[in-house]
Amino acid sequence: MRTLQERLKLAMAGPPKVTQAALARACGIRAPSVNDWISGKTKTIEGQNLLIAADYLKVMPMWLATGKGPMRKGSDGGAQPASKESNVVPIESRRKSQDPSFITIPQLDVAGSMGPGRVPPDHIEVIRDITVHLDWLKTQGLSYSKLENLAIIDGDGDSMEGTFRNGDALLVDRGITEIRTDAIYVFTLEGELFIKRLQRLTGGSLRMISDNPVYPAIMIEGDMLAKVHIQARVLLVWNARKL
Repeated sequence: MRTLQERLKLAMAGPPKVTQAALARACGIRAPSVNDWISGKTKTIEGQNLLIAADYLKVMPMWLATGKGPMRKGSDGGAQPASKESNVVPIESRRKSQDPSFITIPQLDVAGSMGPGRVPPDHIEVIRDITVHLDWLKTQGLSYSKLENLAIIDGDGDSMEGTFRNGDALLVDRGITEIRTDAIYVFTLEGELFIKRLQRLTGGSLRMISDNPVYPAIMIEGDMLAKVHIQARVLLVWNARKL
């Protein structure tokens, strides 16, 4: 039988896909509390939160609480499997350029910590749209998942000094949500948002590296690995210094 952690991940996969922040808002609680459910730190969802979460996720409360019975009430009364869809949270305010040679990239009201970590925002807002020519992207030699997954966020802190500076605008690919290669990622760890270089080691452990030599690398291993959630990969600093 699936654990609460596994049931939540399955239900949040959709359709429609539900983020931790969205589920927290629906239940009227902070995002770290939902992270505790998903990470397995909290083994049960209590009282009204269970009913609200089940309703928001469109699953049966009994299934969410215990794993018994159907996941969703289908026309035949059985479990209704969830279809797989994109794991990228859509940005509804993105404007489309009338000229197909250009693309608008949203700058988000998000700052990832290049230091000790910071609480992720409860919701994502677009500060402004930046229009660039597609040829410019090609000249940067960038590899990305989809154009619509590109966004700009801010870096906060000095632990990545030498690669980029505090306050630099960073072009990220929100379609990359797993570690495919050693690179700089935007990720959450125990509910805190980071921007760090991640290096995968033999055996599955991760090394979290600050490019500023003042800060030592941190090993992520064992149960902590399940608490790492990749949000995006950093592609370059917006002043076109390729990473």
